[in-house]
Amino acid sequence: MQSVERNLTKDSDTRTTVSELVTANPLIRDADAAYMLGCSKATFWRRVADGTIPPAIKIGGMSRWRFKDIETVIEKAADSRSAA
Repeated sequence: MQSVERNLTKDSDTRTTVSELVTANPLIRDADAAYMLGCSKATFWRRVADGTIPPAIKIGGMSRWRFKDIETVIEKAADSRSAA
């Protein structure tokens, strides 16, 4: 990732850095997951629809993903790249 200190939330009271997320394995928003993957939110949702990314955990009207699940998607892509 380019900047480990990138703030992942917009609220000034709840600033979280990527390094803090790695140790906590929290639920993250689509925008944060898209940032991790280096894509737009629209592309992120297309990957959810085609099954490349696991479906969201729904909490009320919110959609969230486990940080580790997105990390696993990245690891799988890296493994398939090196296998080819």
